[in-house]
Amino acid sequence: MGGTVKGTLVFEVDEIEVQVEAGPLKVFAAHRQTRLFHREAGGQLFGRSGGKRWKVTHATGPNRRDWRCRLRFVPDRGREQREIAAFHAQGLDYLGDWHTHPEDTPSPSPRDLASIEDIVRRSAHEMPGFLLCIVGRDEPPNGLWLSLHRGSGQGLRSR
Repeated sequence: MGGTVKGTLVFEVDEIEVQVEAGPLKVFAAHRQTRLFHREAGGQLFGRSGGKRWKVTHATGPNRRDWRCRLRFVPDRGREQREIAAFHAQGLDYLGDWHTHPEDTPSPSPRDLASIEDIVRRSAHEMPGFLLCIVGRDEPPNGLWLSLHRGSGQGLRSR
């Protein structure tokens, strides 16, 4: 379960403390699908990963070249690769992906799980895995899904 610390949220995911700072939380809040006409939005998570403590300091997206509709989000993968390179040059790690769902308390679809597991398998990295964050209509922490996905395809949730 998530807790708050000075405008941030802290989650325990598979023995890793994940702190989501205020900046990413503001990005999530700006794109919650609270109306019928709102389309899914998403992007990437960046920050620092040091052993058992990760800090999510930046959330990117959405981008005008992403494909977005009410029940689906397909990012511009070329832009995402450029973002990873730019943040890496600043000393920040790619930590995972985020996107919205038009449900109060979100949970991943089979497509969401397949996508993050594919990213873990295909990426050249030394991370234990990547985060999947889904932003629902409810306020955090209930309106956030956060899970860690390893190369084995196993996803471990924060609740």
